Amino acid sequence: MNNIGIGIMCFGDVSYFNSTKEKVTNLKDIGIDCYVLTDDTEQFTTKTIHYSRHLKSYHDKIILVKELLKYHNIAILMDADTIINNYSIINDLKNYKFKNGITYIDNLLSNKINKEFIGEINLTAPDWDEYKKYVDKLLPTFTELETINEYFIVFNNQGLKDDFFLQYEKLQVMRESCDIRRVKDIYAGGEGFSIHIASKLSNVDIQKDNELFNMLKDNVINVIKQ
Repeated sequence: MNNIGIGIMCFGDVSYFNSTKEKVTNLKDIGIDCYVLTDDTEQFTTKTIHYSRHLKSYHDKIILVKELLKYHNIAILMDADTIINNYSIINDLKNYKFKNGITYIDNLLSNKINKEFIGEINLTAPDWDEYKKYVDKLLPTFTELETINEYFIVFNNQGLKDDFFLQYEKLQVMRESCDIRRVKDIYAGGEGFSIHIASKLSNVDIQKDNELFNMLKDNVINVIKQ
């Protein structure tokens, strides 16, 4: 049986806190630990990690994976606004045979971005240019990689390597350095790109799991579809 922990990054609008609180309560009821990375820990009675950065970065959600894998063999990242219609499906995951390494269930064709591959994104724009130059030197074929919709991603301790986190953090530094030139509320979007690229650079298996997608379809919903 899988020992599953679910991580949610939560800050900003009150709707994110309300949605996260609901998920935390329901996940606890089915016996699944939920960890919340947040700048307002007093909002939660579950396990929390204090998010103290003034510069908020989407890439920081990987902090949750590191913490989860200390206590669980399966870490699942879920967005604060992800909708769960059927919690019994989440409970069924305790017996699901997850693939080694990293698994995602969807790409950005289902997102308002509407792009299947990284190369379809305009990476010559100022908020991506230095990131692209950096990755081009390490993995020239990275534009052929599929985009990842980050609302539900699985990290299996079996097959994951420490080098993944090192490569990811380097990519995060580059992504944030591009964004810092712009005035934004939250920096360094596109963390799915960095997850995919870091996996390739560290020889960690990463794949889209269509069986898992079909299992979760209509039960775990990316709110951006709505």
